Amino acid sequence: MFYPKSRTALAESGNGLHEPFLQRAADSGAEPASSHALAAFLTMRLVDQFATDRPSPPEDALAYQVRATRDFIKGLQSPSVESNHLYEIVRVAAGIGAFRKARLLWPPLLAFAYWLEQELRLEEALDVLRTGLCLGTDGATESEIAAHLQLGRVFRLAGRFEQAHDSYAAASRLAARAGDGHSVLLSRIGRGLVAQQVGNLPEAERLIHGVLDEAKRTGDRDAEARACHDLAVTHAFMGREASAVEHSFQAFKLYEQRPQRTRALGDTGIMLKELGHYSAAKRALLHCVELEPPPELRVRALVELMELGAYMQDRLAFERWRRELAERYEQLPPDEQVEYEIKLGYGLAMFDRGPEGVKHLEQAVALAEQYGLGERLFRAESLLKEVRDDEERALAAPPAETEPAPELRPTIEALEALAATGRGGPQKEQD
Repeated sequence: MFYPKSRTALAESGNGLHEPFLQRAADSGAEPASSHALAAFLTMRLVDQFATDRPSPPEDALAYQVRATRDFIKGLQSPSVESNHLYEIVRVAAGIGAFRKARLLWPPLLAFAYWLEQELRLEEALDVLRTGLCLGTDGATESEIAAHLQLGRVFRLAGRFEQAHDSYAAASRLAARAGDGHSVLLSRIGRGLVAQQVGNLPEAERLIHGVLDEAKRTGDRDAEARACHDLAVTHAFMGREASAVEHSFQAFKLYEQRPQRTRALGDTGIMLKELGHYSAAKRALLHCVELEPPPELRVRALVELMELGAYMQDRLAFERWRRELAERYEQLPPDEQVEYEIKLGYGLAMFDRGPEGVKHLEQAVALAEQYGLGERLFRAESLLKEVRDDEERALAAPPAETEPAPELRPTIEALEALAATGRGGPQKEQD
């Protein structure tokens, strides 16, 4: 079996200590949050027993560790989604026992890592994925490919773009060897997103457009939806908003699961905002919030709604969304922290609070430089210069709401229909 790096290198400093969970336990202090973090730590320590580079423990010792971990989880004061994930991992480990069928642990580990990612606990998600990659696959190549794709996504969310690129490349090589064309396309999209986030937009467009053409040719609806969506975001960054709206709404129609549809709908709202169609944008973004999306999607919608509050000179809405985002700030991934600082700083300036806005835009510049976010750095610097130049007078009001071009009317009418029904569209699969 080909591996892009040694299993020890994949685990990096993991070495069975699982520091992210211990750190959460230390930071949480009181029950029940601390106990849930310790339960996750104990569960990962149990999974370590099945790593390929470790000798098999005595059967009675393994049984004792399974029982002790299971009892600790059962004893948690407040059962939760997290404890359910942990219990499932322990249940599978107990069933494996001395047979050492470690591949059976992949599904619950990947599910737990995905949940952590959605909760923006990125270092913990990375720890779980690295722990899984130390298990070996016993021929379960599909799970290893999925883990590398997920690693790439989490690294990208954490602003660790070189590692993200390497993970996507590893997934592509494994997928090609396994004849998994769908995963090859997903890895190419991932590399396009890395290029997009570091500001290499022409390369991002080239990679993602190539995937879109291939997905259409092969009838891969999921890859086509993802490529449409990511091409829309790339075109938006390139200033091609009308094309972006078209591709984003097409992705919304192609996607089959609610989280993905919600994300595409939110991006459609953002793009409509950039075109000056504020009412339609607000309608789309509020609908995203009403659907109770995962934290990552909610944060993105709230950041845009905060900016819309400034554009529409709705101070009450601006402050409402600002307060909620401020409470979540430490949990935001780097790119969303920068986006928050940009839009908060410029919004404050639009409410004649220029000096306060400058401080937030300076923070946006510093964060963008720290994490290598090229496109956001350029925007933050441009807006900072504009606000500094206008500190002694109010910024010009944003452009008035514009009349949509004919090609955008079907999208805006569809959004009005969604708002009327209060639904995000049909689902063909369980969310």
